[in-house]
Amino acid sequence: MNHTHRRHAFTLIELLVVIAIIALIIGITLPALAGARASARQAGCLSDMRQMGLSLTMYANDFKDRLPLPNWGPVATAKGWLYGPGVDTANCQEDDRQTGSLWSYLESADVYRCPSHKGPFEGTARMTSYIMNGATIGYGRFPMPQRISQFRPDSVILWDGNEQPEFGPPYNDGASFPREIVPGHHGTSVTCMVVDASTITMPNAEFFALRDSNEANRFWCTPGSSNGR
Repeated sequence: MNHTHRRHAFTLIELLVVIAIIALIIGITLPALAGARASARQAGCLSDMRQMGLSLTMYANDFKDRLPLPNWGPVATAKGWLYGPGVDTANCQEDDRQTGSLWSYLESADVYRCPSHKGPFEGTARMTSYIMNGATIGYGRFPMPQRISQFRPDSVILWDGNEQPEFGPPYNDGASFPREIVPGHHGTSVTCMVVDASTITMPNAEFFALRDSNEANRFWCTPGSSNGR
């Protein structure tokens, strides 16, 4: 018996169906992959801030429970957490963070940078993505930082945010008022470091409510102040 073998090829319609299915699969998986990458970057940011929090704790253990100066306001030119005297913040370089109070406790350049914070960088953003809360010196009322034990346990000391130009040149020092900040590099949430060195992810709505409040809260947290200012 003779068998006739015929070679079958895809028809144009079949090819179009396959292409459409592949495109559909790509359309479904790409957003999921992008979301996974964003979550991984935020987890990296939280890990970095946790390490910075532990470094602040070690610093405080060596300096009678006091936090380092914030490189801000009336003490902007003194050695602070981020950089030391003589650093020109307008023209600073990444290595200038090695002059700051925390560097000897945290000699890792990568920890100073949020994985989602991409250049080009200006001002102190060349050294770090993170900003200290000016509450550490009572927003300029205290000549030296307050002790960790003086803060309420949920006080936010460091955040990953973007400074706004209406309050002056952004990233021109190492700290700020809460009201100078908008959410930084994670879309619908803000990453923060609390005085006990723990880290939190705060939804934008909650962040703005606390930032714009006139009452003491975890952002407006100057020790001994009735309104946190």
